[in-house]
Amino acid sequence: MPAEHAVELRDGWEPLVRAWARRIGEPVASEDGALYLEARAGGPTGPRLTVDISRAAGSLVVAVTDGTLISPDRLAPTAAAATAWNSREVTPTAILGDIRSEAPLLSAVLALPLASHLTATGFASTLDSLLEAAVRLLRECHDLGFVLRSTDDLATRE
Repeated sequence: MPAEHAVELRDGWEPLVRAWARRIGEPVASEDGALYLEARAGGPTGPRLTVDISRAAGSLVVAVTDGTLISPDRLAPTAAAATAWNSREVTPTAILGDIRSEAPLLSAVLALPLASHLTATGFASTLDSLLEAAVRLLRECHDLGFVLRSTDDLATRE
């Protein structure tokens, strides 16, 4: 079996994304230089996530979200949970925000230098691992956002 060829992300990221999407059986859409797809973390029964991949500031930015908008009453506790995640896990980074919506969206974000070289297998493995970590990040931050906001929880601590 011949060795896989490593591709520089700067010019080769789109074919790598499309190959990964084909492998997991998901169609890819494109808009304004970005690629988007829906994926299930952990196989066909896993949670459905939206994956947004684009170039920004010398990096390939991969953002993964479950599409849940953060309501104003959950914003501060979810931000606290995201900060706790970021200080403990570092990557992927928990980010709150969405330019397409007034309510923030929680995303797991990974930035890869465009100068990086990856094989198709290495790229797929990176994205598969990101999806698994994104599920943990989203679950933890959403759950903690609810727990920290609960007045019942605060009353029992007093």
